[in-house]
Amino acid sequence: MAQSSSAGILEQVEQELVSLADKVRPAVVSLSPYIAKGAVGQGLPRKGRPANAGAGVIFDAKKGLIVTNSHVVRNVLKIQVTFKDGSKIVGDVLGADEDTDLAVVQVEITQPLTAVKFADSSKVRIGQLVVAVGNPYGLNDTTTFGIVSGLKRENVNLSRYEDFIQTDASINPGNSGGPLLNIKGEVIGINTAIINYAQSIGFSIPSNMVKHIVAQLVEHGEVHRGWLGVGIDPLPEEMAEKNDSDKGVVVTSVFEGDPAHQAGLKVGDIILKIGGADVDSPNTLIRIIGTITPGQTINLDILRNGQAKMVPVKLESKKKKTNLLASLTPSDPSALGFSVTDDPLAENNPKVSIVSPGSYAAAKGLKVGDQILVVNGKAVENQHEFENILSGVTKGGSIFLLVLREGKKINLGLVREN
Repeated sequence: MAQSSSAGILEQVEQELVSLADKVRPAVVSLSPYIAKGAVGQGLPRKGRPANAGAGVIFDAKKGLIVTNSHVVRNVLKIQVTFKDGSKIVGDVLGADEDTDLAVVQVEITQPLTAVKFADSSKVRIGQLVVAVGNPYGLNDTTTFGIVSGLKRENVNLSRYEDFIQTDASINPGNSGGPLLNIKGEVIGINTAIINYAQSIGFSIPSNMVKHIVAQLVEHGEVHRGWLGVGIDPLPEEMAEKNDSDKGVVVTSVFEGDPAHQAGLKVGDIILKIGGADVDSPNTLIRIIGTITPGQTINLDILRNGQAKMVPVKLESKKKKTNLLASLTPSDPSALGFSVTDDPLAENNPKVSIVSPGSYAAAKGLKVGDQILVVNGKAVENQHEFENILSGVTKGGSIFLLVLREGKKINLGLVREN
């Protein structure tokens, strides 16, 4: 009797999984670089690494809107979309956000489309059953099954704003941009990458972050982020002991004229919360600030000399500040797989600002925030010196870095990709 009951439960679970797969698979599409016949490179800008093959999921059937990873559509204006039934259509890239590795593609509706619902990712729990759908290794319409094995994963160096859902559902190259679903068939994340040297470790961008980014890409074609204007570091052990807290980040610099400076923030302040949300790492602060609309006023809970204070700050636009520093940004960071920038007021070594997902630099462990001390045996004090040295390295040439990370010096050997 017990065996019959167990078999019945397993059959029910099996039927639910089959039903779920049948329901969502029509909403998952395959994406590949678009090259028109007789016009090599059509749809591609004049320079830059071409797009990768990957997956996408339809989130608005009426408007023909598809969400995917930005690295799937990188440097292209058009992308070929293949539906489950094998039909193909060329879609337009509405917008892409490298900082979260998300992009939106739009297709002209020539047939009824199937869309999926996005769930509230804040309710996702470790151990929850999940299903991933994508096109690994060109095997279209592949469905895998597993659990949520971790939450709030950061410092993975896949994108600037990291808050990943970790899963053991099999995710392989080609799954990028496909959905991670709960057992109701709702999207809880967009699969973004795997760790090449590990098995059963895949990462998905939480659906709440996806919804926020997608809404801006659809409306503006880009993402508008808040800017605080501070340099921050993890809380040193001695400061944590002194303040009897292991939460928060310490302010190491305050940029003159920027929102933090205008609000009265000082070097040495410990930021504990932003708008009521706990700050437990520099990445957390960056991510929270990045989700706040420029012009909005938020409250910072801080500790100053052991005394708790609340400081209201009106954020500016990160894009505005980025434009001011545009001359300092490498024109083609994809050649290196990473970018470095100088703090605008700090007399410091340049720091890594972006590590491109899937790049050789990412695979070798270079991280956002790493301070570049030496390049190919030569000390560098700013971005200009860094670029002068790198300009002499040709494609395929070796790049030996000495970086400073959390007080430790690390040697890394890289290769110039383009």
